Amino acid sequence: MAKIFSVVNLSKESPQKDSWVATPIEAIQKMLELQQLGADYIDLGARSSFSASPELDDQTEQERLELFFATDRPKDFISISLDTWSDKNASRYLGSIAVLNYTSTYFPEELISELANTGCPLVLNYLPAANPYALRKTTYSPPSIKGIVDYFSATVPYLEKKGVKILAIDPNLGMWHPETPNELKPVIQKQIIEAIPEIKKIAPVFIVAPRTNNLLNIELVELILSQGVDFIRTHDVVTLKETMHRFRRCSGVLE
Repeated sequence: MAKIFSVVNLSKESPQKDSWVATPIEAIQKMLELQQLGADYIDLGARSSFSASPELDDQTEQERLELFFATDRPKDFISISLDTWSDKNASRYLGSIAVLNYTSTYFPEELISELANTGCPLVLNYLPAANPYALRKTTYSPPSIKGIVDYFSATVPYLEKKGVKILAIDPNLGMWHPETPNELKPVIQKQIIEAIPEIKKIAPVFIVAPRTNNLLNIELVELILSQGVDFIRTHDVVTLKETMHRFRRCSGVLE
């Protein structure tokens, strides 16, 4: 069954207020709670990628992360994934994390070399732009399955040849261009989910569990599970675990 990435945000500008914490101590406490609830990883963010959030520089993100990583954590603490599109901040914390969830398509040689040298596994994201801020400034066009497959088909072998370990690839269900019509989002999400078996031929697949009005979209999550996804990122660990349990029972899989 899929491994669960839950979410803790140091970014108070994020619209996902149920994942936000004000201090490193609060972050660690929330992470411990999510670990108890059944999360396998915590995806830690310090700058919001939401299309309407204010644009912050790398230094602001780095200052937030520095406070967290300077704070002591228990020895058996949950594995941390760093969610960032800053190559400099990614490089800075590779030795302190279990996974890099790199929400950028920009791979400078220095970052590639450091990923290879540290062995830190990578979640490779698809975006039709260099990063979420750049996406806001591009001409809108709906994502295509061909574009997603072509990007991963070229980029995964390139990075692996350089010695980078790919944990999973994320076709991206939730990082939207500001002009994307709301009614089109679930349509696009369903198309991408149905393409998971094709995408999985390239590498294991990482998917963000869709939400509607801040509630887990159970219909789409069940479709994700039916496609054999490998990793799911969610703000709703309890509801996701219940959905996974019910799906296993209905599928005849013994617990």
